[in-house]
Amino acid sequence: MKRILIVEDNKTHMDALGQIVGEIPDVTIDKAYSAQEAYGMFFSRSYNLFLVDIILNTDKKLDVSGMELVRKLRELKQYQFTPIIFVTTLEDPKLCAFKELHCYDYIEKPFSKEQVKNVVMEALTFPESREPKEFAYFRKDGILYSVKISNIKYILVDRKGVNIHTKVDCLRIGYLSMSDILIELDSEDFIKCSRNALVNKKYIEYVDYTNGYLKLHGDNNRIEIGSVFKKNLRERGLV
Repeated sequence: MKRILIVEDNKTHMDALGQIVGEIPDVTIDKAYSAQEAYGMFFSRSYNLFLVDIILNTDKKLDVSGMELVRKLRELKQYQFTPIIFVTTLEDPKLCAFKELHCYDYIEKPFSKEQVKNVVMEALTFPESREPKEFAYFRKDGILYSVKISNIKYILVDRKGVNIHTKVDCLRIGYLSMSDILIELDSEDFIKCSRNALVNKKYIEYVDYTNGYLKLHGDNNRIEIGSVFKKNLRERGLV
């Protein structure tokens, strides 16, 4: 599942972009209507692609706040190489966008459905050369908590919320879907072993396929393995 952030101050254009991009399979969309709102979202989730309107403040003459936002984005280690598509009415945005901000492409207003789909789908297949993500961010009671990904041993989801078990403690937050958690972790180390459980393969001591559970190093709990997930574990070399 790929997560895309659309940054657009015009609701009509935002709705149109959201509807078009939403037709692409395996895509989740977040929306920000200002540079300030978008900047806060950079840290709350991990994104695979950004669509950013160059002009985010129509009340300001010669506004290019979308470009200013992307400059800040490029300063963040995890987004140095993430594809960015500019949305613009400017005649020639390429000079700054391509040379300075390493923009993947741009969409001109008024945009067509075919144009948007083609550009977005191409960008989503673009390989990102970036270092592994170090921290995941989870919100609880209005506070954003950072958790070092390598310290997470396993995650359990129930009706009341999410339990993130680390080497030192357990953080309980509100409900998130498994797909949202996997997107936030953005790591190949985590394996879904049931509908409600993710484990970090680095902490697995052994897997008991006969009795349907796995044991983690330094943890007395047994994590149940769903019957349909046994094949997935074997394919990952956990025999």
